[in-house]
Amino acid sequence: MTGHICFTLAGTMLKSTHPSTYGKIAPLYDSFLTISGFKRGVENFLGRLNLSFRPGARLLDAGCGTGLVARWLASSFPTAEVIAFDIDPRMLHAAELKLTKRHLRHRLTLAVGDITSPDRLEVFPSGKSLLLPHGSVDGIFVSGALEHVPLQESVMRLSGLLKPGGLFFNLGVRRNPAGAVLAMVYRFRPYTISEMRRSCDLAGLAEIRTLRLSAEDFPANLSRVAIMAKKRI
Repeated sequence: MTGHICFTLAGTMLKSTHPSTYGKIAPLYDSFLTISGFKRGVENFLGRLNLSFRPGARLLDAGCGTGLVARWLASSFPTAEVIAFDIDPRMLHAAELKLTKRHLRHRLTLAVGDITSPDRLEVFPSGKSLLLPHGSVDGIFVSGALEHVPLQESVMRLSGLLKPGGLFFNLGVRRNPAGAVLAMVYRFRPYTISEMRRSCDLAGLAEIRTLRLSAEDFPANLSRVAIMAKKRI
């Protein structure tokens, strides 16, 4: 769930093209999400959305980290083409181990890529170029990654990959005390719901909905809020 890192210092936006600091803890990251109950909470929430996609739909997990959402997509939509990318190969290696353990590796493509240029990827671990044409994706899922990048630019480029009517889903970090602690530790900036909704609107997305996690999604509900929208037809 990582991306092209950015943080604010004295009002200036700085960017780093180096792999994220999350990669340093990649071997333990997914285990922590599981032990803490965060993984279960997110999966509970996603399961209640009752999403459906046509057979052969192309689904993209942008900034996939160790693959929590990617695994859910591969399990929930076995006929879909799932592509999951992250900027840090160490996170992808951890994702691959988890996918292999759960016999899901063959159901998706892992790739190295930057969420600010999501159309140009490199298949992991081969390094083969993977280009995503404009309007070629049926659904885009982002979780805890947009907070690391310039919001409007990134949502615009992600939206450009969607087919008309395609789904955009962002499970973002809430701007509350829990989110503030995470932001300080991992050096990112949570966006407000209004900022997120405005970025979706400017990027050509419609039917924008704010979805709040409930107590049954604990502890994910403490730090996450979702935005769901569709590409204008």
